[in-house]
Amino acid sequence: MFKVQWRNPQGRLVTASTTSTSTVRRYALQATSAAPEAHELRIEQIAVDGTTGDEVWVDATADFI
Repeated sequence: MFKVQWRNPQGRLVTASTTSTSTVRRYALQATSAAPEAHELRIEQIAVDGTTGDEVWVDATADFI
């Protein structure tokens, strides 16, 4: 599961959730194209903590830019 957040050209925060990496790539392209200087793109993926076994959100932005 991925959570994608970015700012649209009007400055509003947009949030989307998906399981598809191709959809994440499409959202990332839309965000960086629509507001190149102010998109504030953030992509997080659910991962399992090795110590506790809990599900946690991990930053995955660098994997898609």
